[in-house]
Amino acid sequence: MPDPARRVLFVEDEPALRISYERYFAGRYRMAFAATGGEGLAQLEAQRPDVLVLDMRLPDTDGVALLRQIVARRPGLPVIVTTAYASIEPQLAVLGLPYVGYLLKPFDLDDLAARIDAA
Repeated sequence: MPDPARRVLFVEDEPALRISYERYFAGRYRMAFAATGGEGLAQLEAQRPDVLVLDMRLPDTDGVALLRQIVARRPGLPVIVTTAYASIEPQLAVLGLPYVGYLLKPFDLDDLAARIDAA
């Protein structure tokens, strides 16, 4: 059974997807949301999440650059990468950037829940 006190930060710029996360995971996790990389970094400090779900395409920053900043600020934080672009996964591997899950949009929210619970 998932821990309802588990803090999950979703960095996602698509409003419809943020709403889907909020509805689907209501009562399952304590959630925080950010629509930009800047908001994500601020929430990272304010919320101290246990898991971060990171969209790699954001309006204000490159996802790879943001992931580097997140890893520098919170080493060991489990990050689940989401993207509509399959070409990003090899780039992350080549750069040696850590992440615990990778989901290509569109994905099933049950799959995301399983990855969050396992992180």
